[in-house]
Amino acid sequence: MFDIGFFELLLISIVGLLVFGPEQFLDAVRTTLHWVKKFRRSVDDVRLEVQRELHNDEVLKQLKNSATDLEQEIRDVAAPVTQQMTALKQEVQLEAPTQDDIEDTGLAEHKPLENGANQP
Repeated sequence: MFDIGFFELLLISIVGLLVFGPEQFLDAVRTTLHWVKKFRRSVDDVRLEVQRELHNDEVLKQLKNSATDLEQEIRDVAAPVTQQMTALKQEVQLEAPTQDDIEDTGLAEHKPLENGANQP
C-alpha cells in the first residue's frame, strides 16, 4: 500500500517515541494499527464489491445476448409456420363454398325443425 522500507519505519518509530514518550507510544502504535486495519478492510470490501458488480454486469450482458439469440431463433422457426398458416387460410378460402354453391345444393332452403317434431 505505502512503499515504506525498514529505515523509513525505524525513523517514524523514533520520531513517534520522542513525540509521545515511552508510556503513550505503544498505545499510539496500537491505535494506529487498529485504524490501518479498518482502512484496509474497507478498501478490500470496496474492491470486492466492485469486482462483484463487474462480474454481474458481464453476466447480465451474456444473458441479454442469449435472449437476443433466442428471440432470433424463435423468429426463424416461426416464419415458415406463419407462411404455412397463411397459405392454408388462402387455400381454405378458395375452396370454401360460395353462396351460389349453397343455393345449388339446396342447403339454403333447409330449415330446422321446430319443437323437435318430425315432419315428413
